[in-house]
Amino acid sequence: MYHPYLYMIKIKILLALNYRYEVLFSLISKLLLLCASVFFWKAAYHNLNTVSAVNENQMIVYSVFSIILSSLFSMSVEGNIRSRVRKGNIAVDYIKPIEIFKMYFCEDLGNSVTAFLQTVIPVLAVSALFIVKPLPASPLNFLLFLISACFSYGILWLMSAMFGLLYFWFIDIGPLGSIKDYIILILSGSFIPVWLYPQQIQSVLKFLPFIYTYQHPLSIYIGKISLTQALYGMLIQVIWIFAFLLLFSFLKNKVEKNILVQGG
Repeated sequence: MYHPYLYMIKIKILLALNYRYEVLFSLISKLLLLCASVFFWKAAYHNLNTVSAVNENQMIVYSVFSIILSSLFSMSVEGNIRSRVRKGNIAVDYIKPIEIFKMYFCEDLGNSVTAFLQTVIPVLAVSALFIVKPLPASPLNFLLFLISACFSYGILWLMSAMFGLLYFWFIDIGPLGSIKDYIILILSGSFIPVWLYPQQIQSVLKFLPFIYTYQHPLSIYIGKISLTQALYGMLIQVIWIFAFLLLFSFLKNKVEKNILVQGG
């Protein structure tokens, strides 16, 4: 018999596997993005050996794994909350014999497992066969990358969950959700690494969580940073996770009290 949360992961995987055309279009879009990224960086590195101590090969590997992480980091928790609040189905989730946010988290884990099977493996295969072998700087770098990527997932999921809580107070927050996604895209280094930004901007971003979602694990993977810098950045990731957990718990408790009062 499955544990209820493991069962939720299984169901989400099975449901996702049924949407074959959606999977195909998603894979095609990722491959097109991969090709565009490769052409962009090859053009940017024309007649240049290194930029910010990173060579062309490292930068292309960075792009490949950035696309991979973006597939694995597809969070549906914010959209689930928005949809359920608008339709009035959120009350049904609260009477289920499981904690709803753990349920949402398991659903997102199911999405990530599905993305690994449907998108990550094909992207890695295409990259290895036709573009560049996306190998890590060392086995230790790969291990640290995996741990750091898990921390990144936690940061992004908590950010999405906290943003989703806003729908309990404001049924429609307009384009704020899209603005949040664009801010993460620009400031996380998922496409253009922050180390190419002006020094003043880099200094500010060190105190924000964004670079610890994409750039830090990717920098570890390609060997851009030292072991000490990698471990220090991972410590910062853990601090952000605990800070967001505290804030999320506070906001969730306020939301659930309001639901209890209004619902009787």
